[in-house]
Amino acid sequence: MMPLLTIRAWRVTAAKEKYHHGDLRAALLEAALAVISEIGPQGLSIREVARRAGVSHAAPYRHFADRDELILAVVEQG
Repeated sequence: MMPLLTIRAWRVTAAKEKYHHGDLRAALLEAALAVISEIGPQGLSIREVARRAGVSHAAPYRHFADRDELILAVVEQG
């Protein structure tokens, strides 16, 4: 059995790896474009974009105020 400290250290490391992005905004835009391509803009949700980008459901709000702002950024990106 692993010592408790080792398990906690592993969880912290795994969490940091999961949620760290060099360019979160670009990762979110890429994920949003994929959702729009597959499902259409009506199927786009902040949660789904976050899930595909591998971040918490709250992380996109650091870059986009809401779903509409995210869609606008995807359109502006081209």
